[in-house]
Amino acid sequence: MRFFTALFAGCSSHPPSAAQFMNVKKEEGKFNKSFIIGASLRSGDIYKGTSHIHEDYDDEEGFANSDFSLLFRYSHFLVGGSFENASFRFIMGFRSKYIGLQGWGSIEATSVSLHRNKAIPLLGGLMLIEEYPISDVFRVGLSEHFSRNAYKVDSHEEGIGFYSSNHYNEFGIGAYFTYEDFSFEFRYGREIDEPRNRFYFMTHYAFFN
Repeated sequence: MRFFTALFAGCSSHPPSAAQFMNVKKEEGKFNKSFIIGASLRSGDIYKGTSHIHEDYDDEEGFANSDFSLLFRYSHFLVGGSFENASFRFIMGFRSKYIGLQGWGSIEATSVSLHRNKAIPLLGGLMLIEEYPISDVFRVGLSEHFSRNAYKVDSHEEGIGFYSSNHYNEFGIGAYFTYEDFSFEFRYGREIDEPRNRFYFMTHYAFFN
């Protein structure tokens, strides 16, 4: 039970890979699967563990995270799940040869609001993807997303460091390339409510694809 709760407790959450969503191979009349491992680096105006004396918490978005996904494809439809560090998100969507629409989401067990408004324990987003096959093994693509992201908050409640999270809304664009099962991706994100810019560098590799 504690392990299950931890999956939905506060941690970081950002948009998943566009490249690997489009990379799951199609087998006519069959389910195909792809196990994906990767990592992301972030720079720019990220939350950096600032201590808020009057509100007694630390928040930290982090400069990097690991990423593990398991995606299933049948015809043009995909479904699966993904972990960003220990935070789980559900993924589903549709893709054709040139266009993809990826959605993801999760419900959190703990959530806070820095502005003392009621915190909404939902995160996720939508991503439109355009892919241009150069050859059978080399493809390039573009993406546009809108997302509700999350980052870790330590509330210091009674000296117990149980993590919750805070959220921000973001829109952004990205570009990627894939070579066989390897992908590299760059993404720019702009926070909607604050003048913050983030730059993502992502690399992934698909197994059993």
